[in-house]
Amino acid sequence: MKYVGNITSEAKQNIKLITEDGSKVNFTLEFKPMQEGWFFSFSWGGIFSVNNRRLTTCLNMLRQFREILPFGFACTTTDGYEPIFQDDFIKGRAQFYILNSNDVGAVETKIASFDERIA
Repeated sequence: MKYVGNITSEAKQNIKLITEDGSKVNFTLEFKPMQEGWFFSFSWGGIFSVNNRRLTTCLNMLRQFREILPFGFACTTTDGYEPIFQDDFIKGRAQFYILNSNDVGAVETKIASFDERIA
């Protein structure tokens, strides 16, 4: 898991992310005040893109693509609520991470163990 520390409070940001295998992810982050939240889009390898998804507190926001992508995105907050303020990242209330394939697998293991306990 790699912390992405270059997120500012600017309403629209283009951030270049590098995956564990060295491939590039073109990542756009946008704060939408009328929606009270952050939204992201990204493209990877010229073959895969996702547009305008809400950034939420989640172990892997890209879980539905785990069989396609060798990475994931995670977001945490200090209070457990969603990142809804424009200055959440620069004030340290929210943190954003890019996950490697091992991290994605660990999330799946954690989810599977939870599913077994409630079954």
